[in-house]
Amino acid sequence: AIMKKILLYIALSSLMFSCKIQGLTNDYDKLNETQKKILVDLVDFKDLKYENIYKITGNQLKQELANHPKSLVYIFKNGCSSKLCKPMRVYENYANENGYKLFLVMNGYANLQETLDQPYSSILFSINNDFYNSNYRNTYMQYFENEISGKPKEVKSKEYLGNLFFFEKDKLVQILHELPSK
Repeated sequence: AIMKKILLYIALSSLMFSCKIQGLTNDYDKLNETQKKILVDLVDFKDLKYENIYKITGNQLKQELANHPKSLVYIFKNGCSSKLCKPMRVYENYANENGYKLFLVMNGYANLQETLDQPYSSILFSINNDFYNSNYRNTYMQYFENEISGKPKEVKSKEYLGNLFFFEKDKLVQILHELPSK
């Protein structure tokens, strides 16, 4: 009986470790070599190329936000299947129609190809988790969101406010789950 329990434990353990869990970390290890090559650290907003995805910090983004009267920062998960996720074009159209500078910021790399296969015309960014010394998505997202929101880095938010951050210059105006309807 004890041998059966040991074998069952070994079988369940190996099954758990063979499953690929997405979303716990930045999932960089799930990218192919071509995808890894398009990820580059942001050096200057004046020298952006559409074929790259720029790794960005909250402070870098906040400095750039100051250059625009109104901005919308959409922090998203690649391949999101929730009803709150819309195709990139929806956010681009909203930003264009309402005078916002749009910043599309991915929070990890799993399902990256689903994003790249969509029609979109904006530069893509990703949270630079290396800057925050963490591969854990919840940790580096919290630091990034705190920086763009003007909160101390380590403050933990108890509730999820949304992933659409509306700014006037570099001042956060509101955070929403969904784009406002007209």
